[in-house]
Amino acid sequence: MSSFFDTMVDPFRSIWKHRVVLWRTTYGEIRNAYAGSLLGSAWVFLGQVLMLAIYATTYVVILRIQPPDMTVYEYILYVFCGLTSFLPFAASLSAGTLSLVSNRAVLLNTIFPAELIPFRSVLVASITMPVGTLILFVADFFLSEFTWTSLLIPVVMVLQTLFVAGVVWMLSLAALMFRDIQHMIYYVTMMLMIISPIAYTPTMIPSGLQVIIYFNPLSYYIISFQSLIMLNKLPSLDIIAVMLLASFTSFTLGFMMVRRAKGAFYDYA
Repeated sequence: MSSFFDTMVDPFRSIWKHRVVLWRTTYGEIRNAYAGSLLGSAWVFLGQVLMLAIYATTYVVILRIQPPDMTVYEYILYVFCGLTSFLPFAASLSAGTLSLVSNRAVLLNTIFPAELIPFRSVLVASITMPVGTLILFVADFFLSEFTWTSLLIPVVMVLQTLFVAGVVWMLSLAALMFRDIQHMIYYVTMMLMIISPIAYTPTMIPSGLQVIIYFNPLSYYIISFQSLIMLNKLPSLDIIAVMLLASFTSFTLGFMMVRRAKGAFYDYA
């Protein structure tokens, strides 16, 4: 029992131990990402608005999709809930998977642990999630009905970050040995965008195909965003249970794998 507990808390201990250098390097990476651009960090905001405009134009104006129980503005807000969850996930998957390959010099650094490099990439890529959430809160207040359930969104954000960090830890290891992973990630991300319930509700899918949603782990986080902000209700207990299990299992397993394989970094990087 003690060994299991230690395994579960090990990644949190490592992050807390190196929290200062992790924060400084994460902040530096975020600043560098937008350094030299005309609009700078405003792209964190503008990028999400642009994606929302594209989705809204495609589904509301061109395809004329609108669930019967939502107004046009509520449906646009529903789509934005899905995008606020999906876009950081996609960015984290892309950046984090190649983080060990693209930071070879840091692998020999004794100050910043190599196993936290993928986690830092996830934090940098996830900066759009709190920004998008703030936009959602404002839009929900003016276009729909802001309720107390929205205040639980930070919990979902943390759980999604844990989940994607675990996935990225495992993929970053695989990318050291199989460089094809970087090409595969692009197609996986495109596929997930299509099958994730971003622009449609689960009830809009034929019953025989609804299983696709629940085999997609990202769906649980997207549905939670939509439930808490747009639908003003708690996700079902099944959604919550799977989300908790997926987050902590992925986070613990990913960290354990990257910690044990740390000695092999230098052979493949």
